[in-house]
Amino acid sequence: MKSVSATEAKNRFGSLLADLNKGTNAIVVENHGRPRAVIISHEEWDALIDAREQLRRREAWERIKEIAEEVSARNADLSQEEADALADEIADEAMTGVVARARLRWAERSS
Repeated sequence: MKSVSATEAKNRFGSLLADLNKGTNAIVVENHGRPRAVIISHEEWDALIDAREQLRRREAWERIKEIAEEVSARNADLSQEEADALADEIADEAMTGVVARARLRWAERSS
């Protein structure tokens, strides 16, 4: 990974972009010796966003499973059909929240 000062990044931005196209993974931009930003290729950005979305989905799915287990434990006296319906309702609510947050993030990135 390459590091440059903020001034150097400003003065050499075009050549830094060329470095990314030549295979430089990322360029750290420092200000007073401290990392402040990272310049990455668009492909790396897409991969990062995809990975973050997969992580969010995995975490949401795990939370849905936890909630379903909690509900099942609390409602042991329910029939299997009633418990399944309740778990489905909770999962639908959780996924609605995930979709709403994803749409908001998409709108923020698109603007």
